Amino acid sequence: MAPSMNDFIQYGQYVNQIAGIFFWFFGVFGSLAILIIFLSKKELRRSPSSQYILVAAMCDFIFLGIALGYRIMTDGFSVQGNIALFFFNPAVCKIRNYITGVTNFATLYTKCLCTIDQWASTSRSNRVRQFNSIKWARIFLIINTLVWSLMQIPQLIYNDIITNSSGTMSCVGTSKALVYAFSYFLLPVLYFFLPLILLTTFGYLTYIHLKQISERSSKQSRFQRIERQLTSLIIAQTLVCIVTSLPYGVQYLYTGITLTQIKDPYRLAVEAFIQHVVRLNLYASSAAPFYVYICLSTEIRRMAIQILFCKLFKSNQVGFSQTLDRTIDQGALTINHQMKTISEGK
Repeated sequence: MAPSMNDFIQYGQYVNQIAGIFFWFFGVFGSLAILIIFLSKKELRRSPSSQYILVAAMCDFIFLGIALGYRIMTDGFSVQGNIALFFFNPAVCKIRNYITGVTNFATLYTKCLCTIDQWASTSRSNRVRQFNSIKWARIFLIINTLVWSLMQIPQLIYNDIITNSSGTMSCVGTSKALVYAFSYFLLPVLYFFLPLILLTTFGYLTYIHLKQISERSSKQSRFQRIERQLTSLIIAQTLVCIVTSLPYGVQYLYTGITLTQIKDPYRLAVEAFIQHVVRLNLYASSAAPFYVYICLSTEIRRMAIQILFCKLFKSNQVGFSQTLDRTIDQGALTINHQMKTISEGK
């Protein structure tokens, strides 16, 4: 028996509740962990690629915290009452879409810039390698942030709360021009095809350069080892971005093609369920970097254990030892007092 329309609606809620909370918790924790590790270690901050990694982690933290948190509450738990009034407030709708739009595009192109930076750092050309510097990284990051901050301004103007015939509220674009721009240009071209081409091309070129470097040099300093491991991690992160963005790009391309078609309620329910799954798969790209780093890099894994776990354990251990010392001292004083009393009695 085929699932009914209500079944698909319920499946969408379950997906947002279970997978959404999973990606939100581990994604927010992972982004914070990256910020703590890279800000704590001087040898990591010396690398230009660390500038891109820090900005991407900050954008991922904001994007997951706001965008995915909103999806969990509205699509997963169908919030009601005063909480719903907050989430479906027109001002909140505009600001949320603007912030998530900026951080979503900014983090994607920051990862593209990071991949290009690694290509430059492994290039044989001195002129190309000049762009592999902290100065140029900061310039590119500022330009990247400004571009997407300006590109997303229409979100502050043409977004509003719409109530459909069934009484369900949603935050959507009210301008047809904005909807068509997102459906036919921003999402398929700027969010899908262009990043895919950049990540694939420069990721492959960096991999070729790495093979040539490893054949030429056998001994490397610790900083060079960290640099090479960061390059390998960025290539792995590139693959994650490609895999997670492909379904999202295809789904939005399909949405744009069928935008003017008349669809029955059952088809809309099936498409909504697929959209929930594809969207959550996209959030995996923002949740994954920290876990890619600790799985593939011995240096990052050692630093993560040292900073996130050993210091916490050490502080707990120090607190326990101080309590134990106080207990022993109090016990010794009590015994001395009792011995003194006994000797006086004699």
